[in-house]
Amino acid sequence: MSDGEDAVRADVSDEAGSALAADASDEANAEQKASCLAMLEAEKLRSQEYEAKYKRALADYQNLERRTATDVQAGINRAVDGMLRDFLNIYDDFVRARDAYRAYGSETPGLDSVLKNTDAMLRKHGITPIESLGHTFDPLLHEAMATKSDPALEDQTITQELRKGYIAHDKRVIRTALVEISTKSEVN
Repeated sequence: MSDGEDAVRADVSDEAGSALAADASDEANAEQKASCLAMLEAEKLRSQEYEAKYKRALADYQNLERRTATDVQAGINRAVDGMLRDFLNIYDDFVRARDAYRAYGSETPGLDSVLKNTDAMLRKHGITPIESLGHTFDPLLHEAMATKSDPALEDQTITQELRKGYIAHDKRVIRTALVEISTKSEVN
């Protein structure tokens, strides 16, 4: 063999080696690329799982926050309503005292002033009396203490208010009204 043939064979051999090395490199790159794609897919799945867990945790937290706010407000309302019921009992005592003095012909400017101021304070805070007389009995607003037979009235019509009831501005019943209701039939 001549030097030229050896050089050609060496070039061919180098090219074949380079081609084999390139093929091996391409194969390694393909394997590395496939491995990276598999890792990327696994990380995407983990990321989706974490995102779903985050969304559930956020929803749970928002629900807890709402429920806590509702529970706190309900607790405040219960405490305020209890205090108001006690206050309204004292208010009723003042009304009965005024009515008793008036029954004996006494003037009651001091009690009238106290009651007027109390009425204004209740209105200012959104506490209003429940209108009962002549209305139909509503168990959410009224408590029936007696019945009265009256064929002229519809059944369950309120004929007398024994104690005034009160409702808050948000339609929360502070105290039910004690009432007498009508019936169409005779009561024994």
